[in-house]
Amino acid sequence: MLEKKSKKILKENKFEDEEMDDKFYKEKRKAYIIKGLISLFSCIVHTLGYFSVWTLGNSVVYLISFRRNYNHNLTFSYGYFLFPIMNFSLSLSSLIGGILEDKIGGKKAIFLSTLILCISFSIMYFSRNIFFDYVLMILNGIGMAVGINITRKNVCSFFMNSQALICGIISLVPGFLSAFLNIFNEKYILNPLSESPTIENLYYEEKIYLNFQKLLLFEIGFLIVTCFITLATYIQNNPKETIKFGFGESVNDNNAKNNKKEKENKNNEVSKKLKIKKAIYNIRAVRQFLMIFLFFPTINFVNNTWRPIGIYYKINTYYLQLIGALYSIIGCVSSVIFALIGDKIQFRILFMIFVVLLTFSSFTFSISFENDIFFVCEIMVISFVLNGFNIIIDPHMMKVYGMDNYIEIGGVIRSSAGICEIASVIFAFYLENNYSGSKDYVYNFIYMISGCTSLISLSLGIFENDEKFNYYN
Repeated sequence: MLEKKSKKILKENKFEDEEMDDKFYKEKRKAYIIKGLISLFSCIVHTLGYFSVWTLGNSVVYLISFRRNYNHNLTFSYGYFLFPIMNFSLSLSSLIGGILEDKIGGKKAIFLSTLILCISFSIMYFSRNIFFDYVLMILNGIGMAVGINITRKNVCSFFMNSQALICGIISLVPGFLSAFLNIFNEKYILNPLSESPTIENLYYEEKIYLNFQKLLLFEIGFLIVTCFITLATYIQNNPKETIKFGFGESVNDNNAKNNKKEKENKNNEVSKKLKIKKAIYNIRAVRQFLMIFLFFPTINFVNNTWRPIGIYYKINTYYLQLIGALYSIIGCVSSVIFALIGDKIQFRILFMIFVVLLTFSSFTFSISFENDIFFVCEIMVISFVLNGFNIIIDPHMMKVYGMDNYIEIGGVIRSSAGICEIASVIFAFYLENNYSGSKDYVYNFIYMISGCTSLISLSLGIFENDEKFNYYN
């Protein structure tokens, strides 16, 4: 009898323990999901702050208009350099964010990022020299590089199997809001009277620059607000929680034991440096670097020249004002599409689609100069391709090189985009200011060259795949 009673008690205790374990698991999983959603909100706010910096690109022609008061030799082509210089600095220094995150933590790195941006915008408020502006844009690029990937990496680590979808959501909300920021900045701060920046009138240009200074103050305040919201909601993920409670790949006990040495290596800073070095000097990384470098000339030429081209060919001012907002909206549509399919279709297939669109756009772009609607459509194609590419490339890098090494390795590989941008802009600027013939010939030549580079990028992308890089062979 006693033996039967003891067995019954043990059985009841076992069920109670299982119920408690199940309850504990559900509570922990619920807490984990809440943390993931808060991190997603944090990343969206942080991204919105950075997107607001890029919306200033629509004000470049107004800045150049004022700078000509101090240097009459300036042309609108000097404005080509402002954001390419920032993107060049951003791409080359993007691995700084990963280093600082390891050294001082994510929150301090985010705060430092915003501090650098606010300081550079504050100095630009008093600037009167275009070349000094270039230096400040380098500082802007470094500021963005410090924090741009930290919150993205954090939120993607909560949703390991849906990284493209998460990247799409991260871009979607700020993309729509930045479209409205473009309209608001243009309509209510920069150019309330909707006058052309080409008017050569000292009073008008002075007024435009005063409005530009107001925009800088607005941007500083906006960055401060988004920074504090981000810091208040930023949650660092625990990799063990991802395995046990999250949406990532499960790791069973046997694999955990077999991979014990690998886990120890991941926690070893020296080992991490060796792994990064091995990945960067691998032929695959070199091919990816060249693939991205040759992918971007068309996007860079269109992004950095559409406004001066529109002014030169007298594209309807109404269309020029709409392009900035439409660019962001089309980018959002692209983000949604590729967020939904990015985790389901191989990177190589999606990349092929982008390159075909780029090649077609490049070879036909010069035809659009005489047609307002065709001109707008060409720029929208570029927005669609650029935003779609940005959705799928980061999850691809995370998948190939792993979350621990993504910022550093991905930063080096994606620096090719910034190098390409500054190189292509220097090339366009040299042709436009030194060729004695017509600008029509220059623009035609530029887009023919970029179409050829797209085709070469296509040939390199054929060899790309989603297999994880093997650090141990």
